[in-house]
Amino acid sequence: MRLPCPESEYILCKKDGSPYNIRKSFETALKAAKIHKFRFHDLRHTFASHLAMSGVDLMTIKDLLGHKTIQMTQRYAHLSGDHKASAVQRIGNLMDTYMDTKPVVEQNDKFDEIVSRLYETA
Repeated sequence: MRLPCPESEYILCKKDGSPYNIRKSFETALKAAKIHKFRFHDLRHTFASHLAMSGVDLMTIKDLLGHKTIQMTQRYAHLSGDHKASAVQRIGNLMDTYMDTKPVVEQNDKFDEIVSRLYETA
């Protein structure tokens, strides 16, 4: 990949090597997309969250974000409600694999039959 200013220390820079301020472009994009109350810094949270939901471990996310502690990374890596629901569903599917609920239903039917007979004799 060829950078626009290989001699500059900045990734986003003008032809003269000075830093390019993306704030105006970012704010213009937010306005065009009708996105409100969103800061450039929020992208770090989005980045961390998407990594976590993709299965990347917290230590790797910590290193990518440059955090010193795992606790700080945990503040950044938020899991969506859908992601949490999917995790619970996976455990439910696993339980269905190991547990056969049919005998329980048959037992309930027998229980109902026994209770009915008790009421008939009373």
